[in-house]
Amino acid sequence: MAGSSNTHPVVYTIRGCDACVKLLRKWDQEGMAYEERRVEMSQATLDEARGYGKLVPIVVWPDGHVEQGFGETIGCFI
Repeated sequence: MAGSSNTHPVVYTIRGCDACVKLLRKWDQEGMAYEERRVEMSQATLDEARGYGKLVPIVVWPDGHVEQGFGETIGCFI
């Protein structure tokens, strides 16, 4: 199960992804707690993210629900 505490969403992102930046900016403005995992930082994190989808941002909610992308902004393929 993704997430170390299982109380906050885990979001997989990649550097340079406009949709990722917009999502994190929105959550930061709202004061929302989350765990960011950057897929370009390690092969293990990339492989983990690909287990959920092929388009970042990928959000894994504490209940296990998975969402890809953010609003009308095109995400980035991984």
